[in-house]
Amino acid sequence: MTYPEPTYGFAANPPAAPPERRRAAGDGVRDDLRFAAKVAGILVGLGALLGLVWAFWSPPGPRALVLARGVLEPDETESFIAGDGRYLVITAVVGLVAALLAWRRVRNRGPLVLLALGVGGLIGSLLTELVGHLAGGGTFNGAPNTIINALPLSLHMQGLLFVEAAVATLVYGLFVAFAARDDLGRRDPVRDSFATASVRAGDQPQDGWGYGDAPGALQQSNLPPQ
Repeated sequence: MTYPEPTYGFAANPPAAPPERRRAAGDGVRDDLRFAAKVAGILVGLGALLGLVWAFWSPPGPRALVLARGVLEPDETESFIAGDGRYLVITAVVGLVAALLAWRRVRNRGPLVLLALGVGGLIGSLLTELVGHLAGGGTFNGAPNTIINALPLSLHMQGLLFVEAAVATLVYGLFVAFAARDDLGRRDPVRDSFATASVRAGDQPQDGWGYGDAPGALQQSNLPPQ
C-alpha cells in the first residue's frame, strides 16, 4: 500500500468570510464608529438618569454641627457608607450589562467599542455622581454653632467613579481573550496563513507528520534504539 506524500505550506486561496459577515474595510470602520458613538451616548445619557435613581435609593444625609463657616462635624451614622455602596452597585451593574450587550453585537466587535465603553462609562459615572448630588437634597450652609438637618448626598470614595468604565472594559476584554473563533468577517492575513495550512490524508500531526500509527520523525528521537 502506498501513502501520499505529506505536503506542507498554505492553501493558495484562503477561505473568505461568510457572505453575511463580509464587509468592505471602509464600510466596516464607519459602521463601527457609529455603533461606538451610540454606545458612548447611551452610557452618558443613562448616567444622568441613574443619578436620580441613586438619589432616590440612598438614605438622607446625616445631620451636622456647624463649627465655623465651612467647618462641619457630621453625625456618626452609616449614611456616607450607604450612599457610596449604592453608587457602587449601580455603576458596576451598568458596566457589566453594557459589556454584555456590546459583545452581542458581533459585527462591531473591536477596539472602538472597547474605547466607547471606557469613555462612556467614565462620563456616565461622573454624571451619576453630579445629578445625584444635585437631586439628593441637603445643604452645607449654616450659621456657626447651628445644626444642619441633612448634608447633601455626596460620593466620598472618589475611586468609585472609575468602577463602571473598569467593569465594562474588563468584561469586554475577557470575552475577547476567550473568544473561541474570529467572527468579525474581516480578513486577517496572519490568521489566515495559519488557519489554511494544508493537512492531507494520511498526515498525523500528533505523530510528527508521520504515517499511520508509526512514530514520526519528531518522536523517533525519543524512542530507545531497536
